[in-house]
Amino acid sequence: MRTTLVVLVLAVVCMGCTTLRLAPPEVTLVDLEFTDLTMFETTGEFTVRLANENPEPLTINGGVYRLYLNGIKVGKALSSEVVEVPRLGTATQRVELHVNNVALVSRLVSLMETPVLSYQIKSRLFVEGAYGTRRINLENTGTFSWDAEEPLEETAGGG
Repeated sequence: MRTTLVVLVLAVVCMGCTTLRLAPPEVTLVDLEFTDLTMFETTGEFTVRLANENPEPLTINGGVYRLYLNGIKVGKALSSEVVEVPRLGTATQRVELHVNNVALVSRLVSLMETPVLSYQIKSRLFVEGAYGTRRINLENTGTFSWDAEEPLEETAGGG
């Protein structure tokens, strides 16, 4: 009986270690557009691509995204959406971003006039698994152009 209990405990510990070894998802910026402008706030939407390099699907149960353009913090977006990222696959998510115009009014105009921008997106994702929800912090940088014909260039970073 004692041997069975030890084997069972070791099996559970090993499964936990396997779960912890999953590669974190990669978050990249796919699109960004500003949709509404008022005196005090600009609303935008951006699309992120969530990439899963694991042989098992990932369930992302919400996230927090901080977006920086040319080193300037543009805003923070929250998502409570559940996104299923297939095994060895990707999924996209649209996230609404609110920008405080009072804090960024002079900088937003220069950002909109710059043809090529560098971006940084810092993400905190809540990944569901067999042993509960894990919080994963990620970071990704790259450049993009307001001209839709110019491709995005990315540099992934861990968190």
